[in-house]
Amino acid sequence: MYQLQHVDSFAAWSRLISDAFVRLQSEQVSGGHFTATLGATMLGDIGLMRIQAKPHAVQRTENLTSSGDGDFYKVSYQLDGYGLLIQDGRETLLAPGDLAIYDTQRPYTLAFEKPASVMVALIPHDQFRLSQQQVSQLTAVSLKPTHPLSGTVAPLLRHLGSNLPAWDEFGGYQLARNTVDLLATALDGAMGGECHADAKSRQREMVNSYIEAHLDDVELGPARIAAAHFMSVRSLHALFEKEPFSVAALIRHRRLAKAARMLRDPLLADLPVQAIGARVGLADAASFSRMFSKEFGATPGKYRNAS
Repeated sequence: MYQLQHVDSFAAWSRLISDAFVRLQSEQVSGGHFTATLGATMLGDIGLMRIQAKPHAVQRTENLTSSGDGDFYKVSYQLDGYGLLIQDGRETLLAPGDLAIYDTQRPYTLAFEKPASVMVALIPHDQFRLSQQQVSQLTAVSLKPTHPLSGTVAPLLRHLGSNLPAWDEFGGYQLARNTVDLLATALDGAMGGECHADAKSRQREMVNSYIEAHLDDVELGPARIAAAHFMSVRSLHALFEKEPFSVAALIRHRRLAKAARMLRDPLLADLPVQAIGARVGLADAASFSRMFSKEFGATPGKYRNAS
Protein backbone atom coordinates (compact mmCIF):
# COMPACT_ATOMS: atom_id res chain seq x y z
CA MET A 1 0.00 0.00 0.00
CA TYR A 2 1.31 3.44 -0.94
CA GLN A 3 2.24 5.79 1.90
CA LEU A 4 3.40 9.40 1.69
CA GLN A 5 5.07 10.83 4.78
CA HIS A 6 6.50 14.30 5.40
CA VAL A 7 8.73 15.14 8.38
CA ASP A 8 9.84 18.46 9.80
CA SER A 9 12.67 17.31 12.04
CA PHE A 10 15.82 15.29 11.53
CA ALA A 11 15.02 13.01 14.48
CA ALA A 12 11.73 12.05 12.84
CA TRP A 13 13.52 11.44 9.54
CA SER A 14 16.09 9.17 11.20
CA ARG A 15 13.32 7.02 12.64
CA LEU A 16 11.35 6.98 9.41
CA ILE A 17 14.14 5.80 7.10
CA SER A 18 15.23 3.05 9.52
CA ASP A 19 11.65 1.77 9.55
CA ALA A 20 11.22 2.04 5.77
CA PHE A 21 14.54 0.47 4.77
CA VAL A 22 16.93 -1.24 7.16
CA ARG A 23 18.47 0.07 10.37
CA LEU A 24 20.72 3.05 9.64
CA GLN A 25 22.77 5.66 11.43
CA SER A 26 22.00 9.13 10.14
CA GLU A 27 23.56 12.55 10.40
CA GLN A 28 22.42 16.03 9.44
CA VAL A 29 25.26 17.61 7.46
CA SER A 30 24.09 21.22 7.44
CA GLY A 31 22.40 23.55 9.89
CA GLY A 32 18.93 24.97 9.73
CA HIS A 33 15.46 23.50 9.66
CA PHE A 34 15.33 19.96 8.22
CA THR A 35 12.47 18.70 6.07
CA ALA A 36 12.06 15.56 3.98
CA THR A 37 9.38 13.55 2.19
CA LEU A 38 9.19 9.80 1.63
CA GLY A 39 6.72 8.16 -0.74
CA ALA A 40 6.83 4.36 -0.49
CA THR A 41 4.99 1.30 -1.72
CA MET A 42 5.66 -2.43 -1.35
CA LEU A 43 4.89 -4.55 -4.39
CA GLY A 44 5.24 -8.09 -3.10
CA ASP A 45 8.64 -8.07 -1.40
CA ILE A 46 10.03 -5.33 -3.65
CA GLY A 47 10.01 -1.87 -2.15
CA LEU A 48 9.86 1.31 -4.24
CA MET A 49 10.64 4.60 -2.51
CA ARG A 50 10.93 8.18 -3.68
CA ILE A 51 12.88 10.50 -1.37
CA GLN A 52 13.18 14.26 -1.37
CA ALA A 53 15.30 15.60 1.49
CA LYS A 54 17.59 18.33 2.67
CA PRO A 55 21.32 17.57 3.17
CA HIS A 56 22.04 14.50 5.30
CA ALA A 57 24.04 11.28 5.37
CA VAL A 58 23.15 7.69 6.26
CA GLN A 59 25.49 4.90 7.24
CA ARG A 60 25.04 1.16 7.51
CA THR A 61 27.69 0.20 10.05
CA GLU A 62 29.32 -3.19 10.59
CA ASN A 63 27.23 -3.72 13.72
CA LEU A 64 23.99 -2.90 11.91
CA THR A 65 24.72 -5.38 9.10
CA SER A 66 24.42 -8.19 11.66
CA SER A 67 21.17 -6.91 13.17
CA GLY A 68 19.08 -9.47 11.26
CA ASP A 69 16.74 -6.94 9.66
CA GLY A 70 16.91 -8.34 6.14
CA ASP A 71 19.20 -9.17 3.23
CA PHE A 72 18.56 -6.62 0.51
CA TYR A 73 20.14 -4.91 -2.44
CA LYS A 74 19.30 -1.24 -2.84
CA VAL A 75 19.39 0.42 -6.23
CA SER A 76 19.51 4.22 -6.14
CA TYR A 77 18.48 6.26 -9.14
CA GLN A 78 19.42 9.92 -8.74
CA LEU A 79 16.62 12.26 -9.79
CA ASP A 80 17.90 15.66 -8.64
CA GLY A 81 20.98 16.85 -6.78
CA TYR A 82 24.04 14.72 -6.04
CA GLY A 83 24.80 11.79 -3.75
CA LEU A 84 28.09 10.21 -2.68
CA LEU A 85 27.93 6.41 -2.34
CA ILE A 86 30.73 4.47 -0.61
CA GLN A 87 30.94 0.66 -0.30
CA ASP A 88 33.55 -2.10 -0.63
CA GLY A 89 36.43 0.37 -0.91
CA ARG A 90 34.84 2.19 -3.84
CA GLU A 91 33.03 5.49 -4.02
CA THR A 92 31.02 7.19 -6.73
CA LEU A 93 29.34 10.54 -7.08
CA LEU A 94 25.78 10.04 -8.29
CA ALA A 95 24.62 12.84 -10.57
CA PRO A 96 21.07 13.19 -11.95
CA GLY A 97 20.35 10.19 -14.17
CA ASP A 98 22.98 7.91 -12.55
CA LEU A 99 22.09 4.63 -10.89
CA ALA A 100 24.10 2.36 -8.60
CA ILE A 101 23.62 -0.76 -6.48
CA TYR A 102 24.69 -1.45 -2.91
CA ASP A 103 24.20 -4.27 -0.41
CA THR A 104 22.66 -3.95 3.06
CA GLN A 105 24.66 -6.97 4.25
CA ARG A 106 27.86 -4.91 4.11
CA PRO A 107 28.69 -1.43 5.45
CA TYR A 108 27.99 1.55 3.23
CA THR A 109 27.63 5.32 3.38
CA LEU A 110 25.35 7.52 1.30
CA ALA A 111 25.67 11.29 1.70
CA PHE A 112 23.82 14.25 0.19
CA GLU A 113 25.65 17.57 0.67
CA LYS A 114 22.78 19.58 -0.85
CA PRO A 115 19.02 18.99 -1.23
CA ALA A 116 18.38 16.00 -3.44
CA SER A 117 15.72 13.60 -4.61
CA VAL A 118 16.30 9.94 -5.36
CA MET A 119 14.37 6.84 -6.36
CA VAL A 120 15.31 3.68 -4.41
CA ALA A 121 14.38 0.07 -5.16
CA LEU A 122 14.70 -2.33 -2.21
CA ILE A 123 15.22 -5.86 -3.55
CA PRO A 124 15.57 -9.08 -1.51
CA HIS A 125 18.74 -11.00 -2.37
CA ASP A 126 16.80 -14.07 -3.49
CA GLN A 127 14.83 -12.03 -6.03
CA PHE A 128 17.86 -10.66 -7.87
CA ARG A 129 19.29 -12.69 -10.72
CA LEU A 130 22.94 -11.70 -10.20
CA SER A 131 24.91 -13.66 -7.62
CA GLN A 132 26.27 -12.00 -4.49
CA GLN A 133 29.76 -12.43 -5.89
CA GLN A 134 28.80 -10.52 -9.02
CA VAL A 135 27.07 -7.76 -7.10
CA SER A 136 30.09 -7.36 -4.80
CA GLN A 137 32.05 -6.25 -7.87
CA LEU A 138 29.35 -3.78 -8.91
CA THR A 139 28.63 -1.96 -5.65
CA ALA A 140 29.32 1.80 -5.66
CA VAL A 141 29.94 1.78 -9.42
CA SER A 142 27.56 4.18 -11.17
CA LEU A 143 25.82 3.44 -14.46
CA LYS A 144 25.82 6.76 -16.30
CA PRO A 145 22.90 7.94 -18.46
CA THR A 146 25.24 8.09 -21.47
CA HIS A 147 25.70 4.31 -21.37
CA PRO A 148 23.50 2.55 -23.97
CA LEU A 149 22.10 0.12 -21.38
CA SER A 150 21.01 2.94 -19.09
CA GLY A 151 18.40 3.92 -21.64
CA THR A 152 16.65 0.57 -21.18
CA VAL A 153 16.03 0.87 -17.46
CA ALA A 154 16.29 4.55 -16.43
CA PRO A 155 13.01 5.65 -18.11
CA LEU A 156 11.18 2.80 -16.37
CA LEU A 157 12.60 3.77 -12.98
CA ARG A 158 11.56 7.39 -13.55
CA HIS A 159 8.08 6.23 -14.54
CA LEU A 160 7.78 4.01 -11.47
CA GLY A 161 8.89 6.82 -9.18
CA SER A 162 6.54 9.35 -10.73
CA ASN A 163 3.49 7.11 -10.34
CA LEU A 164 4.02 5.34 -7.00
CA PRO A 165 0.42 5.83 -5.79
CA ALA A 166 -0.96 4.07 -8.88
CA TRP A 167 0.74 0.70 -8.68
CA ASP A 168 -1.50 -0.84 -6.02
CA GLU A 169 -4.38 -0.53 -8.45
CA PHE A 170 -2.67 -1.21 -11.77
CA GLY A 171 -0.75 -4.44 -11.28
CA GLY A 172 2.51 -2.96 -10.10
CA TYR A 173 3.93 -6.22 -8.76
CA GLN A 174 4.70 -7.68 -12.17
CA LEU A 175 6.02 -4.35 -13.40
CA ALA A 176 8.35 -4.17 -10.39
CA ARG A 177 9.42 -7.78 -11.00
CA ASN A 178 10.24 -7.00 -14.64
CA THR A 179 12.12 -3.87 -13.60
CA VAL A 180 14.29 -5.89 -11.22
CA ASP A 181 15.13 -8.35 -14.00
CA LEU A 182 15.96 -5.48 -16.34
CA LEU A 183 18.17 -3.87 -13.69
CA ALA A 184 20.13 -7.10 -13.33
CA THR A 185 20.57 -7.35 -17.10
CA ALA A 186 21.67 -3.72 -17.42
CA LEU A 187 24.15 -3.86 -14.54
CA ASP A 188 25.59 -7.19 -15.65
CA GLY A 189 25.94 -6.01 -19.25
CA ALA A 190 27.31 -2.56 -18.44
CA MET A 191 29.94 -3.83 -16.03
CA GLY A 192 30.56 -7.12 -17.81
CA GLY A 193 34.23 -6.45 -18.42
CA GLU A 194 34.77 -5.85 -14.71
CA CYS A 195 32.53 -8.44 -13.08
CA HIS A 196 33.39 -11.73 -14.81
CA ALA A 197 34.74 -14.07 -12.16
CA ASP A 198 36.99 -17.05 -12.62
CA ALA A 199 36.00 -20.19 -14.55
CA LYS A 200 34.51 -21.95 -11.52
CA SER A 201 32.39 -18.93 -10.66
CA ARG A 202 31.10 -18.80 -14.22
CA GLN A 203 30.30 -22.53 -14.04
CA ARG A 204 28.35 -21.98 -10.83
CA GLU A 205 26.45 -19.10 -12.44
CA MET A 206 25.53 -21.36 -15.37
CA VAL A 207 24.34 -24.07 -12.99
CA ASN A 208 22.34 -21.53 -10.99
CA SER A 209 20.67 -20.28 -14.16
CA TYR A 210 19.90 -23.84 -15.25
CA ILE A 211 18.32 -24.65 -11.89
CA GLU A 212 16.19 -21.50 -11.98
CA ALA A 213 14.99 -22.32 -15.50
CA HIS A 214 14.06 -25.94 -14.65
CA LEU A 215 12.46 -25.69 -11.21
CA ASP A 216 9.22 -27.17 -12.58
CA ASP A 217 11.03 -30.38 -13.60
CA VAL A 218 10.30 -32.99 -10.93
CA GLU A 219 13.38 -34.94 -12.10
CA LEU A 220 15.72 -31.99 -11.52
CA GLY A 221 18.68 -33.18 -9.46
CA PRO A 222 22.47 -33.38 -9.40
CA ALA A 223 22.64 -36.13 -12.04
CA ARG A 224 20.54 -34.22 -14.55
CA ILE A 225 22.37 -30.96 -13.90
CA ALA A 226 25.77 -32.59 -14.23
CA ALA A 227 24.80 -34.23 -17.54
CA ALA A 228 23.47 -30.93 -18.90
CA HIS A 229 26.82 -29.28 -18.15
CA PHE A 230 29.05 -32.14 -19.37
CA MET A 231 30.60 -32.89 -15.99
CA SER A 232 30.47 -35.71 -13.47
CA VAL A 233 28.21 -35.57 -10.42
CA ARG A 234 31.34 -35.60 -8.28
CA SER A 235 32.70 -32.54 -10.10
CA LEU A 236 29.37 -30.78 -9.67
CA HIS A 237 29.40 -31.39 -5.92
CA ALA A 238 33.01 -30.18 -5.73
CA LEU A 239 32.00 -27.00 -7.53
CA PHE A 240 29.61 -26.18 -4.68
CA GLU A 241 31.53 -27.59 -1.72
CA LYS A 242 32.42 -24.13 -0.36
CA GLU A 243 29.07 -22.54 -1.19
CA PRO A 244 26.30 -21.95 1.40
CA PHE A 245 24.09 -24.64 -0.19
CA SER A 246 24.83 -28.05 -1.62
CA VAL A 247 23.30 -28.68 -5.05
CA ALA A 248 20.30 -30.55 -3.65
CA ALA A 249 19.75 -27.95 -0.93
CA LEU A 250 20.04 -25.17 -3.50
CA ILE A 251 17.32 -26.78 -5.65
CA ARG A 252 15.04 -27.11 -2.62
CA HIS A 253 15.75 -23.54 -1.49
CA ARG A 254 15.09 -22.09 -4.95
CA ARG A 255 11.86 -24.08 -5.31
CA LEU A 256 10.51 -22.94 -1.96
CA ALA A 257 11.60 -19.32 -2.52
CA LYS A 258 9.80 -19.28 -5.88
CA ALA A 259 6.73 -20.86 -4.32
CA ALA A 260 6.74 -18.16 -1.64
CA ARG A 261 6.92 -15.42 -4.29
CA MET A 262 4.01 -16.99 -6.15
CA LEU A 263 1.97 -17.25 -2.96
CA ARG A 264 2.55 -13.54 -2.32
CA ASP A 265 1.67 -12.53 -5.88
CA PRO A 266 -1.83 -11.02 -5.93
CA LEU A 267 -2.17 -11.95 -9.60
CA LEU A 268 -1.97 -15.64 -8.60
CA ALA A 269 -4.38 -15.42 -5.66
CA ASP A 270 -6.85 -17.79 -7.38
CA LEU A 271 -4.23 -20.43 -8.23
CA PRO A 272 -4.55 -23.40 -5.83
CA VAL A 273 -1.68 -24.04 -3.46
CA GLN A 274 -1.16 -27.52 -4.90
CA ALA A 275 -0.82 -26.03 -8.40
CA ILE A 276 1.86 -23.68 -7.15
CA GLY A 277 3.74 -26.63 -5.68
CA ALA A 278 3.52 -28.42 -9.03
CA ARG A 279 4.88 -25.36 -10.84
CA VAL A 280 8.04 -25.52 -8.75
CA GLY A 281 8.55 -29.26 -9.12
CA LEU A 282 6.91 -30.26 -5.81
CA ALA A 283 3.81 -32.03 -7.08
CA ASP A 284 3.20 -34.08 -3.92
CA ALA A 285 1.00 -31.81 -1.80
CA ALA A 286 2.01 -33.33 1.54
CA SER A 287 5.74 -33.09 0.82
CA PHE A 288 5.36 -29.54 -0.46
CA SER A 289 3.47 -28.48 2.66
CA ARG A 290 5.99 -30.18 4.96
CA MET A 291 9.06 -28.64 3.29
CA PHE A 292 7.45 -25.22 3.03
CA SER A 293 6.46 -25.24 6.71
CA LYS A 294 10.00 -26.19 7.71
CA GLU A 295 11.44 -23.33 5.61
CA PHE A 296 8.95 -20.57 6.43
CA GLY A 297 7.30 -21.64 9.68
CA ALA A 298 3.81 -21.86 8.18
CA THR A 299 1.90 -24.01 5.72
CA PRO A 300 1.60 -22.59 2.19
CA GLY A 301 -2.07 -21.72 2.79
CA LYS A 302 -1.42 -19.88 6.05
CA TYR A 303 1.59 -18.12 4.50
CA ARG A 304 -0.58 -16.88 1.61
CA ASN A 305 -3.28 -15.61 4.00
CA ALA A 306 -0.71 -13.81 6.16
CA SER A 307 0.80 -12.16 3.08
